Amino acid sequence: MKKSITLFFVFVFVLFSQSTVFCQPKNLISNGGFEKKGAVSIAEGWTTKSYRGTEVEFILDEKVHHNGALSFKARFDEKGGNALLFPSEDITGITSNQTYKISLWVKAEDLGYSPNFIAPAVRFNFKPTRIRPFPTIDLMSEMKGTKEWKQLSTTTTAPPDAEAIILQIILTKGTIWIDDISITLVSEE
Repeated sequence: MKKSITLFFVFVFVLFSQSTVFCQPKNLISNGGFEKKGAVSIAEGWTTKSYRGTEVEFILDEKVHHNGALSFKARFDEKGGNALLFPSEDITGITSNQTYKISLWVKAEDLGYSPNFIAPAVRFNFKPTRIRPFPTIDLMSEMKGTKEWKQLSTTTTAPPDAEAIILQIILTKGTIWIDDISITLVSEE
């Protein structure tokens, strides 16, 4: 009998000590930590695109990362340009009229506008109906004055016909590291 009671209390202790794992909201982003290298792209499940005249190096950085073993790094030549980082597929499995949060860790050096005055930013929206204005995290203002890792986030509510989330990270000048991207349903408390 004592053994059964002891095992019961051990089970309850383990269950409660791990409760934060069970309460974590599901991340809708696949490979948000860039830990899996892709066969075709720089990281599995991610696509990069650079526009005409832009010279940028995309790598998975093993030396500078927020969490895990890798981060995404983009380094532009001096003149800058315009490039995108985005999931290879739309993010599905969402519920209309629910609030979602995007969160990511960013580290940057010498951020700046592109030659066409495009600002580096994280844009987050829905399909088929888009929210206006586009929910955006302005990387220039958020990263001003810091060269350390900084967590950035924003929330927005999906429109009634939402079927998917679109995520685009606009990169323009300098060097930027991105890690631990997540999109989660904001729990109603």
